[in-house]
Amino acid sequence: MPQNRILGYQAQARSKIVLNTVTIGALLILCSTLQVSLFGRFKIFGAVPDLMLCTVLCIAYFRGKYAGSITGIAAGVLIEAIGSQGISLLPVVYMVFGYVVGHYSRAIHPKRYTVYLIALACGLCLRAFVTVGYTCLTYELINLPQILLCAVLPEMSGTAIMGCALYYPVQLICKLLDKFK
Repeated sequence: MPQNRILGYQAQARSKIVLNTVTIGALLILCSTLQVSLFGRFKIFGAVPDLMLCTVLCIAYFRGKYAGSITGIAAGVLIEAIGSQGISLLPVVYMVFGYVVGHYSRAIHPKRYTVYLIALACGLCLRAFVTVGYTCLTYELINLPQILLCAVLPEMSGTAIMGCALYYPVQLICKLLDKFK
């Protein structure tokens, strides 16, 4: 009789893992599709906002460091497969960012919007550094003020707006996933 309870518990744990994986995977596919198709055509402030960074941040903030790092790798690979032309370090950057945010968010109870905004600001600075790095490696003549004004600032502004907008839907999804235990 005890073995049946153990096997039932294992099946329940597996079904929860599958449900989490499918739900987060669907969220990543939706955000990557929006980033590449909709925001590729209708740009906010003249740049495409980085929805994948916001999604990784939200998942790491609400689900923890392991979910954040795995989501970071998946988001980086997915967005590079859909909208890029070569190999980049974006999956590694997303993975490290997801792990760090998930690690530090475990001490925050209850989850507050202001702490999320601080993490979003750190993510925007990280993304700005990556954008400047890619731009410097791509082009020979580097005009840093022009890069910051024409590429980094519009991307940061659009990503900040979308990050603020994604907080509550992802929070709702994570709360619904927590109810299925």
